[in-house]
Amino acid sequence: MKTRLLSFFASLLFRLLKLTYSYKLEFHSEDQTKLLQSKSPNNDLKYLIAFFHQDELALIPYFIDSKHAALVSLSKDGEIMSRAIANLGLTPIRGSSSRGAVSGLIAAIRKVKEGYTLAFAVDGPRGPIYKVKDGLSKVSEKTQTKILPIRASVNSEYIFEKAWNKAKLAKPFATITIKVGKLDYYTPQELEQTLLNLN
Repeated sequence: MKTRLLSFFASLLFRLLKLTYSYKLEFHSEDQTKLLQSKSPNNDLKYLIAFFHQDELALIPYFIDSKHAALVSLSKDGEIMSRAIANLGLTPIRGSSSRGAVSGLIAAIRKVKEGYTLAFAVDGPRGPIYKVKDGLSKVSEKTQTKILPIRASVNSEYIFEKAWNKAKLAKPFATITIKVGKLDYYTPQELEQTLLNLN
């Protein structure tokens, strides 16, 4: 019951905050402007979204009701997050880059093959911060699907300094700029450098 209540209030908070946010998208090139616009699984625009855990709270409101699939950790916090993002119109996949990694990646690969866009925090679930694990590159390789790196830049934010990922929550009425990198195939090392360069 506690988990359900927390997930309900978390999803309600994100929906309310989204009403106050302004979003700007900065693309790597003009031919990418159709990306991040789809609101349903679409095989013609299938790709994998890569981001750092630090940007997750700033990105979630933008993707509300997008139907994208998202990998969520198997931890207790992950259970709350899983229920919350389901309430927000996304498709949770339980797993991680450590505990439950194999089952999580298999489920992620299956969803991508079904046509879903997969969103993936690549430096988790416990860090270190900005260190890209190899999970998303494996999904990319197995499904022959390109990766789209993104970062969130916020003009007014609260940073959780004690958290390992230094998570940032955009304050009400903030402007959130989503910086979109090149849609391509990446090794973990290449993806890490690309994401760092987007900030």
